[in-house]
Amino acid sequence: MKDRFSLRLRRALIVAGVAFRFLLFFGGLGLAIWFAVIWFPDAYNPFVPPRIEDKPNIVTSLKLKGLAGEYDICVSVVKAAGAKAKRDSISSPSEGCGMDEGLLLEQSRISYGGGIKLTCPATAALLMWERHVVAKAAEDHLGSEVTRVRHYGTYACRNVNHEKNARRSGHARGDAIDIAGFDLGDGRRISVLKDWGKDTPEGRFLAEVHEGACGLFSTVLGPDYNKLHANHFHFEMAQWGICR
Repeated sequence: MKDRFSLRLRRALIVAGVAFRFLLFFGGLGLAIWFAVIWFPDAYNPFVPPRIEDKPNIVTSLKLKGLAGEYDICVSVVKAAGAKAKRDSISSPSEGCGMDEGLLLEQSRISYGGGIKLTCPATAALLMWERHVVAKAAEDHLGSEVTRVRHYGTYACRNVNHEKNARRSGHARGDAIDIAGFDLGDGRRISVLKDWGKDTPEGRFLAEVHEGACGLFSTVLGPDYNKLHANHFHFEMAQWGICR
């Protein structure tokens, strides 16, 4: 009888311990969320929309992803940064292609050779990249500002790597842009194809703008990823991604 009572007592203590840890975990999680909402500075609060003017930090990518599905808020974020952009959409009869809630970026701090169409979160990430990554890298390595970003386009209704049986590319949703090079104020041109991987100011600049994009875009691919990216960087806003 005594052994049976001891066994029941041990079982009861085990259950009580598990329940206590459960309450402690979720109680602590709730407290952390409450603390984040009430006390965190806006720049570090993942529940507050990003500001293009703010220097990127560890929660910036979460903030940018959080703009998906919050079109009006996202448009406000882009316009508050001083960019000239219009609401836009792209219709397509092809499955998996098109962009319902996007932007036509007409003017920002850097020229893209004309207006470019992207989803709003991708536009916000691009503006943060040019302001906080490109401008700083140009100052640190080149001694001249970047006046134009050369690219191979944004929207295209196609599959990944143009393969027939592959999934749809981020370009098919307007979530991606391919960066080919940069023009500088002193007349120089920098090319991903020619300057990537070199121990030169141009090569170090490219390495920094590639790495800096990884904290803003979900997927960042470059020449080290595969031969198809030998001449450009692929920046994409996606649910999951990689930095290569």
